[in-house]
Amino acid sequence: MRSADVRRYATAAVLVPLAGGLAGCVETTQQKNARVDLQDRRIFATRESVHVRRQDPNIAVRRVRMLRSRSGVAVAVTLRNEGSTPVSDLPISVGVSGRRRRTSYLNGAPELPYFQTHIAAVAAKGESTWVFSRRRPAPSGRPFARVGAPEIGVAKGVSGLPAIVAKVTSVSRRGHSRAGTLAEIVNSSSISQPELEVYAYALAGSRLLAAGSAPLRSLESGARSTLEIPLLGDPGSSPVQLQAPPTNLQ
Repeated sequence: MRSADVRRYATAAVLVPLAGGLAGCVETTQQKNARVDLQDRRIFATRESVHVRRQDPNIAVRRVRMLRSRSGVAVAVTLRNEGSTPVSDLPISVGVSGRRRRTSYLNGAPELPYFQTHIAAVAAKGESTWVFSRRRPAPSGRPFARVGAPEIGVAKGVSGLPAIVAKVTSVSRRGHSRAGTLAEIVNSSSISQPELEVYAYALAGSRLLAAGSAPLRSLESGARSTLEIPLLGDPGSSPVQLQAPPTNLQ
């Protein structure tokens, strides 16, 4: 599924503040300026293609799973941050290696949405799964993923990630190797989260059954939203798992 297609079908509900102290948090001018600067840097980065050729030694690619169907291709990459501090804005390339070491990148075109070529954040000593999908099929070959060094550093003093809670509320099947899941996303942190990307995937053992992603434009501190995520493939009876890495760490 092309990223633009994902965004066409993604829908977000009106944000509703949670009861409790988080709803009253106010973003400072310094935080607002830092958030705007971060968004500008990410927008600028989408103008260029991403081709990671050197793996960051602090990031271990644990598993690369690929799903091929008549409707397109999806890749789910599970990685681990071996470092002692959180990392953010990691460039990632996925593709296939064919005969004679010929490499084809699946997400190497310019103008792709930022979080189709970057991983928002990974906790220290933590694992995360990132998903890319598109409607066009992939060439034959062995799937690969490479994760580069962070392009935007994490501020000093940041030791953990803001808490973003995502849970599946329903799954629907649409035929022709297509499905969808409805998710509830809650920002349990005290920090506004702009341009969240929510990744969904379902596994049967080591096999990828379904995968997809969708964007959520903004999620204020203490707010919740519902989001429809289109999936390539069919999860069947396997549970759909979600990842919603925070996009703002300060």
